[in-house]
Amino acid sequence: MQAKEAEALYHKYFAAVYSVCFLYMKNEADACDMVQETFLKLLQGRFAYGDAEKAKAWLIVTASNCCKSQLRKSWRKKQVPYDAAVHDEGREDSDNLLIQIVEGLEEKYRLPVYLYYFEGYHSEEIAKMLGISASAVRSRLSKARELLRLELVWEENLGRA
Repeated sequence: MQAKEAEALYHKYFAAVYSVCFLYMKNEADACDMVQETFLKLLQGRFAYGDAEKAKAWLIVTASNCCKSQLRKSWRKKQVPYDAAVHDEGREDSDNLLIQIVEGLEEKYRLPVYLYYFEGYHSEEIAKMLGISASAVRSRLSKARELLRLELVWEENLGRA
């Protein structure tokens, strides 16, 4: 892939790739490392699609795989997690709460929710990206919605007490 094409994809899809990486890595520094690794794979010529939507899908799946690979490494399992609150100046408290709850979902629910609600993919497209059936994606989305609803109700009740 040419450097100019890669740069254009970087500028166009950085936010989406970063969001996926942050969902997995849960901190800014590690997410940035995984974004860098994802775009490095793009530059190394492991991508051969001409369609922009396929490029976005390839980048999201590659970012997800990079993060999963990094999280499997043994030295990482020995680290003590540092829970730093993510603070976005432009977001309201309710948005931050929802994002925190989505980040807290089990991995198999987290990525389909992100791809469906934040990136706008359909269940069939998500199924192709994740290598599962479309009905499995819809089932995971349904279960995730139920978990999110329960968590939001719990948070709301906690706030009233």
